[in-house]
Amino acid sequence: MPKILVGAIYITVNYLDIYTETKDLIKYTSSSAVRVKILICLYKGHETMSDLKNVTGITSSTLSHNLSDLERRKISAKEGEKYFLTPMGKIITINLIENIKTNSAVTKFQRLWMGHDLSCIPLHLIKSIGNLYNSELVESESGEIFKPHETYQRIISGSKYIKGVSPIFRFDYIGLYQKLVVEHDIDVELILTQDIVNQTMNGIEENGLKYLQDFMSREKVKFWVIPDDVRIAFTVTDKYLSLGLFHENGTYDNTKDLISDDHDAVTWGNQLFNYYRSQAEKLKL
Repeated sequence: MPKILVGAIYITVNYLDIYTETKDLIKYTSSSAVRVKILICLYKGHETMSDLKNVTGITSSTLSHNLSDLERRKISAKEGEKYFLTPMGKIITINLIENIKTNSAVTKFQRLWMGHDLSCIPLHLIKSIGNLYNSELVESESGEIFKPHETYQRIISGSKYIKGVSPIFRFDYIGLYQKLVVEHDIDVELILTQDIVNQTMNGIEENGLKYLQDFMSREKVKFWVIPDDVRIAFTVTDKYLSLGLFHENGTYDNTKDLISDDHDAVTWGNQLFNYYRSQAEKLKL
């Protein structure tokens, strides 16, 4: 089979053949709402028939029939009065839950994904984009054009650290960051593109440059520069993730901002920052 290039990874596996071989298991574990509910409940731990009935609202006879079938397929097992997942059942259920999270994030935030450039999210984080399911899409509305900006200011206040990647640069944020560093002793790490650094240096006045250099000289502040054109803007703190995307035509969409205080989303944001931090160099003015 010829290699297929996806992102930076060559795929040599014929997934059409694999699907043909596994479609029955895929259909069995995901097409029945009853079985999906049972698997999710058992993922949390050992459960009795009474526990499953109370949580799912499914009748005992329906539960019994499906549990017997799951046990026959070596997906679940029974010990005394309690049911639990086998090792194979845990693998199936973990991936089932990840698929549910992914579908939730895709469906819930269609207005953000559609018509926007996702090429700057690496493949391994596209695969875990379900971690953003418990987020909120903040959008500018008539009379509230600054809503995403105001929300951003709110979520970074009270943070222990601020990390961000930005192919756009708002000089007025420097004063906000400096106030947080001075008053709350937080750490600030910002990654800028080389293009934005060049634009900033060409347009900055002497007083502004001195102000920026003073801010960057602080021990708690680190600026990095990345040579590539990055079409994503995000900030992650110890409590929040704020994520913005570019339109497919290359312009930044300042009307939409995905925010979340969910642990999985914040972890995802930190992983995205580390991905770009590994490619960046210390900025020197």
